[in-house]
Amino acid sequence: MDQIGTLEISWAQGYNGSNTQYISRDTVCFACGNNVKFVSEEGQESFFPSPGEGVGPLAVHAINKVFAFSELCLNPRIFVVDFPSFKVHCELKDGAQLEFSHLAFSSSNYLVSVSGVPQFELTLWNYLDNTRLCTTSLAHTTPTSVSVNPADWRKICVSTNNKLTVWNVDQSNTEYKITPTNVKLPSEYQTIQPEEKERDVMTRASTRMSRAAALDLPKAAIAGLVGELAEDFEGFDNAAKVVPTSHVWSPNGDVIIGCKGGQLLKLDGELYKIRVLYNPNAGKTQNVVSDNAINELEEDFNNIIGDGSMDCMALHKDGLYIGGTDGTLRFVDISGDEMRFIESYPLGVAISTLGFNTLYNKLAIGSPRGTLHLYDPSDPGNMKECFDNHYGNFVAISCLTPGTEQCVTCREDGEVQVWDVATAKLLSTMPIGVAATCLASSPLCHIVCIGTSSGFLYVCDFNKLDSPRIIHRVRLHNGPLKHIVFDDDGKYMFTAGDDGHVILLHAKPSKEFQAIGHTGIEGDVNAISVHKVEAGCIKVIVTSNTTENKRSGANKLIQFDIKDEMVNEISGHRNLKCLLREESIKKISSNFTVPCHGAALTEGGIFYTLEQNTKNILKIKLPTEPPKKAMSKDSFLVPISETPGHQLPGGRITMSPHKKWISSVGTDGMLNVRAVGNMDSPLTVHAHDYRHGGVHCSEFSRDMQHNFTAGYDGVLSCYKWNLAPSGIAKAKSAVDASRNRHKAMLAEEQREDEIIMNLPDWAPASGSSRPQTVTTKEEREKIEKENAIINDTIYTTPTPTPESDATWVEVKELEAIKEEDKEYADVKKQLRTEIRDIRRTIQDMMKSNEVVADIEKLGHHEFDLDVQEQKRMQEEGEAQIRQIVEEIELENLGMMYLKDVIKKECWDDMVVKGRALESFNGILEVANYPMRERDPAVLAELERVTNARRIEFEEQNTRRELVDNLQKPTTNTGPADDDLADGDETEEDTGEKPSTSGSFAEQFGGGNELFYSQFELHLRHQKVNQIVLLEDAIHRIKEAYNKEFSGVFDKKLNEIAKIKEKNKRIRKILNDLNLLDQLNDFNDPEVGMLERPEQLLIVNDEEVKMEKHLTAEERKKVEEYQRAEAERIAKEKGDNARERALDMMMGGVLEIKMEDELKKDVPKPAFMSQKPEEEWSEDDLKMVAEYEKKVQTLNEEREKYKKQLESELKKLQLQITETMETFDQWLNNLFTRKIKTEMCVYQEELKIVRLRYSLMVEDELNSREAELMRLLHHKAECKELAAEACNISKKNYDEFHEQYDILTAEDKVMDKAFKREFNDVTALQVDQLYKLFRRRPRGKGGIKGHETPIYEAVGNPFADRPSTARKNKEAADALESAMAELDKETNAPDGVEMFIWERMCKYRRQKMHSEQMVKQKALVMAEMNAFLQRCQAEDDHLKDEIEGLKASYNRLKEEKEKFMMNLDVQLVVKQGQVEVDPQSWIHNFSQSLLIHRSVIEDLNGRIKHLGDGKILSMKESKDFKKGIIQLEWEHKKMIMEMEDLKEKMRDVTTLKVTREIQSFLNEEDHEAKKSQEASVLEQTLVMQKKHHEKTVAEKKTILKDLNRTAKEKEDQNNEMDIQLAELNVSVNERGHINEVNADKRSDSGAEKRYADIVQRRKLVDLAKAQAQEVAVLRAEVERLRMRTFPALVQVEH
Repeated sequence: MDQIGTLEISWAQGYNGSNTQYISRDTVCFACGNNVKFVSEEGQESFFPSPGEGVGPLAVHAINKVFAFSELCLNPRIFVVDFPSFKVHCELKDGAQLEFSHLAFSSSNYLVSVSGVPQFELTLWNYLDNTRLCTTSLAHTTPTSVSVNPADWRKICVSTNNKLTVWNVDQSNTEYKITPTNVKLPSEYQTIQPEEKERDVMTRASTRMSRAAALDLPKAAIAGLVGELAEDFEGFDNAAKVVPTSHVWSPNGDVIIGCKGGQLLKLDGELYKIRVLYNPNAGKTQNVVSDNAINELEEDFNNIIGDGSMDCMALHKDGLYIGGTDGTLRFVDISGDEMRFIESYPLGVAISTLGFNTLYNKLAIGSPRGTLHLYDPSDPGNMKECFDNHYGNFVAISCLTPGTEQCVTCREDGEVQVWDVATAKLLSTMPIGVAATCLASSPLCHIVCIGTSSGFLYVCDFNKLDSPRIIHRVRLHNGPLKHIVFDDDGKYMFTAGDDGHVILLHAKPSKEFQAIGHTGIEGDVNAISVHKVEAGCIKVIVTSNTTENKRSGANKLIQFDIKDEMVNEISGHRNLKCLLREESIKKISSNFTVPCHGAALTEGGIFYTLEQNTKNILKIKLPTEPPKKAMSKDSFLVPISETPGHQLPGGRITMSPHKKWISSVGTDGMLNVRAVGNMDSPLTVHAHDYRHGGVHCSEFSRDMQHNFTAGYDGVLSCYKWNLAPSGIAKAKSAVDASRNRHKAMLAEEQREDEIIMNLPDWAPASGSSRPQTVTTKEEREKIEKENAIINDTIYTTPTPTPESDATWVEVKELEAIKEEDKEYADVKKQLRTEIRDIRRTIQDMMKSNEVVADIEKLGHHEFDLDVQEQKRMQEEGEAQIRQIVEEIELENLGMMYLKDVIKKECWDDMVVKGRALESFNGILEVANYPMRERDPAVLAELERVTNARRIEFEEQNTRRELVDNLQKPTTNTGPADDDLADGDETEEDTGEKPSTSGSFAEQFGGGNELFYSQFELHLRHQKVNQIVLLEDAIHRIKEAYNKEFSGVFDKKLNEIAKIKEKNKRIRKILNDLNLLDQLNDFNDPEVGMLERPEQLLIVNDEEVKMEKHLTAEERKKVEEYQRAEAERIAKEKGDNARERALDMMMGGVLEIKMEDELKKDVPKPAFMSQKPEEEWSEDDLKMVAEYEKKVQTLNEEREKYKKQLESELKKLQLQITETMETFDQWLNNLFTRKIKTEMCVYQEELKIVRLRYSLMVEDELNSREAELMRLLHHKAECKELAAEACNISKKNYDEFHEQYDILTAEDKVMDKAFKREFNDVTALQVDQLYKLFRRRPRGKGGIKGHETPIYEAVGNPFADRPSTARKNKEAADALESAMAELDKETNAPDGVEMFIWERMCKYRRQKMHSEQMVKQKALVMAEMNAFLQRCQAEDDHLKDEIEGLKASYNRLKEEKEKFMMNLDVQLVVKQGQVEVDPQSWIHNFSQSLLIHRSVIEDLNGRIKHLGDGKILSMKESKDFKKGIIQLEWEHKKMIMEMEDLKEKMRDVTTLKVTREIQSFLNEEDHEAKKSQEASVLEQTLVMQKKHHEKTVAEKKTILKDLNRTAKEKEDQNNEMDIQLAELNVSVNERGHINEVNADKRSDSGAEKRYADIVQRRKLVDLAKAQAQEVAVLRAEVERLRMRTFPALVQVEH
């Protein structure tokens, strides 16, 4: 194919929302398949095909108008291309091994690339010089976004899903260095970023159980991490962090970060601290929404930011534009501390990329739905759609008739699109509304057929491209319709799906697309290919996959022929179901030796296919005769030749319309075009990326000048021939063949198109009315069948009708059934009649069977005539029973397995079974310790520790003996030393006390002389050995307790047996005493489930309530046992000589018992009942006396025996009670022992916990020590590198400084050498020229004819901070413009010749260049000096870090030594010796001290002695104070007595002497006078009594008169009431009269009366005032009168 030419990309369509950026004012670019596509705002498109393999990440430099992208291959290159010349500026190599994940330009001359697996390296390039400046390694994570600060190329931001890193680039002349700064991300619900702490400050709170001092360890050491894991460890906080998805740089160097959850963050560019601007999860309140303001509600709804709303961002001078998957473009203000919404625009589709143009007046908005919009920030709401390609995978491509101007495609969602081949414009779209699976265009007319996933075939009319329409729809297949193929002439159409049918249809509209017939295909159809063998005959091949692996290729091929003669007379070549007869179509089935993909049939019965295993293209000849057998050797197809195909399995193969070229596509993304005659030289085009699945399909244009491919990446590509001179003729022949074929079909095409245009639009059929009943078809048939049986009528099965969505094959099958029903209707009716008669006969027989005797009755199943159906139903029932039984058995087996596992784990493996003892009286339960058999490894470890401890003891004893032997010759041991030695031996014999050993384990069987002392556990192996010994002690404690428990359990069994014996005797006594009502009060004690838990594992028959299911064998055994038992009982009931002899000789008993004799009554003499008492003789009387004596004796014996039984009963009851109480006491003692045992076990376990905690802390200290050592080595290495870098920088700086000095000197020399250079002119001219030589441009001029720089754009946020490279370039351009102005001839002095002026200008330019070089060198030297200072600072910092690490290491060693020496000791202290107040029932000993008891006792004795002295002193002080108080009291008493006497004297002095006092003082016999006065008073009393009686009589008389008067007054009042009523009537009448005459009467009388009333009131008030004054005057007179009498006033004290 190379002789014909090459295939070049003509155009490509497809956009998936990838990175889209402006490369100029009005042009955007993005990756489109293996091309970079450029689209202007007016719609013009251009392409740049990748010179390598595919297009990877894309980056755009809008300032320098270049774009860069990487390849998709091994060792990919980066291509930097100029725009719009599309000249490859450079190729950057060796940046990655497998892939590049990101590319990013700076605003100057630098490019940043990030490689993917396996390197993950960040590389900085200078693309102008095609040099790699530096490379650094990233964490093994693919970044989500990478960007360079537009204002400072030395800062690079890289974000991943869990990390944000800012990389700083340091430069020293040609040396570059990148250093990272990691930023800690906040949590999803965090609004304020906490202050970060240094790594060493991260401490762990003290969790020591009894230690006051805490060890400050980092969290990484606590987690046991060392190395990189320790450095990356962020702590134990499990809070989810924000996930950065996008970021942009602000002009001040801050980074604005958008997160997946809708959070917006700002990173300070200097402090590297994050501030949360917006967090929807933290409850940020939006603007308050009014209930009635619908517009405001919608606006606020658009302002709600959720997950995926910040997938992309673009910074504008006025704010920030953000977009995401919610399809809303938001403009927010981030100038403050919080984000503020400004406006929002709902786009309707997800947003994946944002990018401003160079003037910042247009914003490109890309969407993964295949749309690109342009937004004008200056006109909010103005959204322009640039294009809408409706992104989605293409399912098929086809060329619309005539096949050279338009191509038609279909996407998975049913979007049909028509593209112009020449201009690549989208001419028309038509969505069919359902998922599409395939597409084909008719070569005859303008129709397109689309297959859907539900099996429908849509036929669309494309005569009018601006208004395509659906003209026909039919369902052909059950399941997806995957293949549609037209023949070359457009007469027939073949369709296939996964339902095993290939359907033949008329493809002409004049035939109304009628289906002709179908043939069966085994398996899933893989490919269909047709070829016109001769006029009126078409060869069809179908490949299918009959295996279960659906991804495998075809393994079967079916070929058949379709002839026009057969189609015209189709009725004879198909059956009623329209199944084509195999002999009519010459159907032949063959097999592939290996799975193959695709098929392309050509002339001579040759077809081509792609082999799956070798990926080769096979050339195979079709067989002409069918094989003898389906899988015989001759049924397998043998390829004629093989040609290398593709690199990956799978693909499709297509034959050109003129049958001379063949194209193949595969999952490797390659398009191979071959000539049929020369298959070994293919033309290969890298069409699509294999990472997305490669090429899905391809298609030739009808004139073979174009080739179309569609990939799984959603891109449609069009390739055209770039013909070589030798290929022009072949291409022309292909065009001529296409034109001739189209010319031959033109008339028929026009006729068919006219028919198409007259066809109506297809519309969905209106839904049929719903049936009257709600029953389904099956239910109605069932009801009708039952009614026919009940009514004894003939039931006729209704004729089946097709469903609304039935396929064409199903419809034909139903029509065939209808035809059969018509043909055999009479036969069916006769058969139904005979069946009805048989049913009637059987029913009569069943009725007769019901009335016969039972022995003559037949079973219901015997009337079933259909023995096979009966047998089938029985087999189905038995199968269901077997299935249920099997399921139950499996379930039971599972339960039994689970039971066995639990039993083995919890019972069988237990050496000591778990059980509990219950008390006889009460609810006390005491359990034992279930114990497993000890693991041999544990026993081996215990043996090892035991031997080690014994060796240690022997070693200590040997060492002590050696020391003693060495000390004997030189040491004189005195008596005191002997006593001390004895004391030591005594102490050693006694061992450790529980107070210092920390438990009472020794008292309960847990003692061991091998224990370490708690004060000796310094080393790790000692603690480990101690833990092993303590675990063994716990085991022995439990064994000792279990032994005691077993003894108590045996005692209970014995006591229960004794109690049962006593209860048995008690029941006998109660029976003898005839106290049957008390028998129920006695129950034998039994062993409960807790005491015998093994009973839970045994199921007794009485526990099963359901009837046991017995098999036939089990029932037989039970019947035999019952029969044998019945025979035994019957045999025992027969003549038993032994029992008969015992009854005859000994009354049926072997031993005579006393109680049995006492139950017998004394026989009464017979005469006592036969004779009256008067006829008794003396013998009879004697016999009566003897009888009565026997009766009395018997009664006495009975009474005596009764008392004896009662006494025995009480004794037995008392013994039982005492036995129960004794056992309950034993159980109480065992319970007490259990409590103490638990205490000992917990004490030992607490020791183990403390030791394990100590080991854990020791491990943490070791981890921290290892980490510190690693950091020391790492920092030392860094220090060496830093020192080396510092030395190199110093050396480079010195060398550069020397060059700078030389350059400065040369510049000065040029100034001094000016006069020597111009020694050929006059001195005056030299002075003038020197002045002009020293003249420099004063300002910067603009560059004419240059477009406005982007930083001068209105919306550019970096307008105030342009890049350094841009400023330098513009400064150089301005300087050049100014120098050109100075070099003009008009500036030359008068008289200076032109060559002198030009020489001066040239020399001045050299001087200017030298000065610029000096300035540049000075700047570079300043940078080198700053770099050197940073290196020195880094070296000093590393030195400080090393010193700090050494200090931390020494401090850790000290802490570790303290930890090893400062042991945790567990002590057992009595309750009275604990002087710490409990807090919440738990003592806190963190601030407590442990003091020896003797110190406390001495202190208490001293306190007691001092207390006694103080009490004595207090007593003396008390007695002294008591005397003082007594004297003070006596003194106060005397003072008070003196005051009393003074008061009495004052009273006597002031006493008034009344007449009574005077008479008392004058009378000598005062008592006589008193007696006289008493007698006078008595007489007076008598007189007053008489007077009182007289007065009473008078009063009674007056009372009687008053009563009479009251009676009279009452009568008068009654009369007056009557009069009053009459007067009221009169008054009312007069009142009415007065009211009438009131207006005529004057008011003078009323005023007079009112004046009289007022005057009277005033007089009354005056009288009352005068009365009060008189009363006051009288009181004053009385007071003055009393002053004249003497008075004795009593003074109260």
